[in-house]
Amino acid sequence: MNQSYPAFVSFHSLSNCFGYAKLLTAINATNDLSSVNEKFNGPPLGSFRMRSCENPNIFCDLQLFGQLPFTNVFVNSVFAEVSGFQERQEVILEKTKSKTYCSYIEVAPRTDNDYSVIAQSQASIENEFLNQIRLVSQNMIIPHFLSPGVYVQFRILNIVPATSNPVILTNETELHVQTVTEGSQSDEKSLMAKKVSNIVQDLSTHGFLSNYVINLEKIPMIGRVLPRKIVESWIKTDMDKIDKNTIYIAGKDTCPYPEHGIIEIKSYGRSELQEHTHLFYLHRTTFSNLKKNDDVLNNSLAHMFDSLQLANRQHCVDGSGNLEPYGNVKILGVPENRICTLRYCEVMMEKETLLWIEEFEMKNILTKAVQAECHGNPILLSVEGKELDVALDDKIIRVKILPNIKGLVKRVTESTCFLLEVTTELIYKKITDSKQKLSTRRRRLDESESLETSPPTQKPEISNVENFGLVQNEDFVQIGFVFFFLFCYSSPETKLNYLHWCFVLLFRSHSKMLSELDKVCRDARQHVLVLGGN
Repeated sequence: MNQSYPAFVSFHSLSNCFGYAKLLTAINATNDLSSVNEKFNGPPLGSFRMRSCENPNIFCDLQLFGQLPFTNVFVNSVFAEVSGFQERQEVILEKTKSKTYCSYIEVAPRTDNDYSVIAQSQASIENEFLNQIRLVSQNMIIPHFLSPGVYVQFRILNIVPATSNPVILTNETELHVQTVTEGSQSDEKSLMAKKVSNIVQDLSTHGFLSNYVINLEKIPMIGRVLPRKIVESWIKTDMDKIDKNTIYIAGKDTCPYPEHGIIEIKSYGRSELQEHTHLFYLHRTTFSNLKKNDDVLNNSLAHMFDSLQLANRQHCVDGSGNLEPYGNVKILGVPENRICTLRYCEVMMEKETLLWIEEFEMKNILTKAVQAECHGNPILLSVEGKELDVALDDKIIRVKILPNIKGLVKRVTESTCFLLEVTTELIYKKITDSKQKLSTRRRRLDESESLETSPPTQKPEISNVENFGLVQNEDFVQIGFVFFFLFCYSSPETKLNYLHWCFVLLFRSHSKMLSELDKVCRDARQHVLVLGGN
């Protein structure tokens, strides 16, 4: 049984990535929150995953100290910010049964400045790393404090043993720092990479972006998009954990942990002949060791995919909701030479919107709102960019994000996949070209408006959403039937003759066969079970 505790985020000034649980009452809350320099202590409560209530895909892993019950969890402000949390934000702390000890961890500094600091602070990092953090997970971003107010940021790239769960660092854990190989040709960067490589032995020389590359089968995979209703019936309460930028499919039987990476989706829309290309993250579940895995979402997805297997394709879950239900899509991997991290990015909006933001000095709020979308995984952009709805207080505005090639060394093509990171600098511009005009955003009516507005005239539905792919482009539809019969109270000879008769009718007419089966059930009182699907 999972143990979860609601709490509010508060900040402490200690230079570590641990959490401290405290019980604050209405009377002493002000005094406790103001005593930032108070010494935090208490027995260890265990390993926890702190998850945002507003967006369950924003989370971080930490070791918690204190005692039950508690109302607030105190974390370092820098650690909270890079993880996507704000002060006084409501969170859920999920206790994890993390007993996996890490033997090897590979990290990558996030900026060139971080590399420079690391090269000058080798001894400090080696001596103090375990004093600041003991629990990490794949893709996690962590700060390492060299002194109060001075820190570098790392992203966790690889963990041994490979697992999707948090792992515990010990004195035996090997720390490896990854160098920059993404188009780093300048003498200054080459010298810096050489200095960093001296920090640890056997330094990995893989590219910084290798963490986003997933090795797929040589033959392009074909996925069949499951409708939301079917996914909800399997996932149930964990639907809010489905990431809107991710496609979920079944994993390999030989892989003991979920796989993650960037893919390219090619699809056809309803009644369209032109092929569309989309960029997504791919999450491949695992079938092995499900009982030992505490990831409820992964287990539910794996169970669903295992139960709904197809012969020549795989069912997939579209987190964005933009792909046609029951449509077939082609899944292709994106190699590392096509992935590029942006230094600058253009945020385009209507002239009136930009004037409103400048007048009320809301650029910083808009920047934080866009960066909040980057926590966990960077935003994926093609050369054409993408539209994004951003919440500013009680208003939602639509912007278009376009990659800016300024400062990039890697050669850019039409097929390049750009990563918008938290460290990417945003440049705000107004839309001047009519071709870049934003699509109309459907505004959701509030309760008062919906009461005053008369309901729209109901149009007769031509086809139900649950059409099992019958209203699809004929090139991308597979209609099939699988029938299983269960006969009782019959001799083996009668069963064989009856089966032969059923297959003859099935070949001639499905409707005639079903009517004959119904007649048999009524007259002879046979028990017939018919299961259909494809």
